Amino acid sequence: MHNAASPRENYDRIAHLYDIDMARNMPFDDIGLYVDQALRNGGRVLEAGCGNGRILLALLERSIDAIGIDCSPGMLEELQRKARAHGVQACACLMDVRRLAFVQAFGTVLCPYSLITYMSGAGDRERMLDAVFRSLLPDGLAVVDAFIPRTSAFHAQFALDYRRPLGEAFLMRSKRVVPLAPGVNRVERRYELTTPEGAVMQRIDTRVDVRPLSPDDLVSSLEESGFEIEREWWDYGVRSGPEGSQFYTVSARRPRAARSSTLATS
Repeated sequence: MHNAASPRENYDRIAHLYDIDMARNMPFDDIGLYVDQALRNGGRVLEAGCGNGRILLALLERSIDAIGIDCSPGMLEELQRKARAHGVQACACLMDVRRLAFVQAFGTVLCPYSLITYMSGAGDRERMLDAVFRSLLPDGLAVVDAFIPRTSAFHAQFALDYRRPLGEAFLMRSKRVVPLAPGVNRVERRYELTTPEGAVMQRIDTRVDVRPLSPDDLVSSLEESGFEIEREWWDYGVRSGPEGSQFYTVSARRPRAARSSTLATS
């Protein structure tokens, strides 16, 4: 089996397709939740894994003092193109979320769209959360979400996810998920740009390893990194509990001093 490409390589390959691909696959208003949390908490905001600006541009358009980091130059180029089209200035840096070059610089750090599950290597999750912790001011807020793991049937063949119009052509995406090790899956995606008649004009294959984690595991990981849990959401507030939910989001503070933690649900 081929090794998975790095997240940088994967997202560089599909940066020009992201808005018709993964951005359209989010069925909930996660942007609204992140904008609301940034406004409520105040202070400067860092978005980790900002990609092509799906959330960062919404923050900037609300006059929130925000910057982004991402590991993909291609996605950051798309971000700047979109920022110019929106008439805003976007500050974003090429940086690894496990090695953030900030110390006590932000009131809020956002980690959207299941970024933490892409920390699939040994110790990656801990390095990411430790870096986020160091980047926050005392009493600063981290907001992290993750896909809720589902029992999956693994197949050797690719299964079609969607077929969407793209200009005068169509974009087809197929996917298969392969178990690699306990707790780690490889997600292989195949993108095909086709004519209306179905002839393939271009094919892009990506492979990424993910380490799903349950809501309890996410909370435990944050607490082990020194955070105090503050609040939780299911499907970004659409649901009041785990039944039927696809996403779990939690906010947690870097404490000023030791104190008890409370968990509220909305």
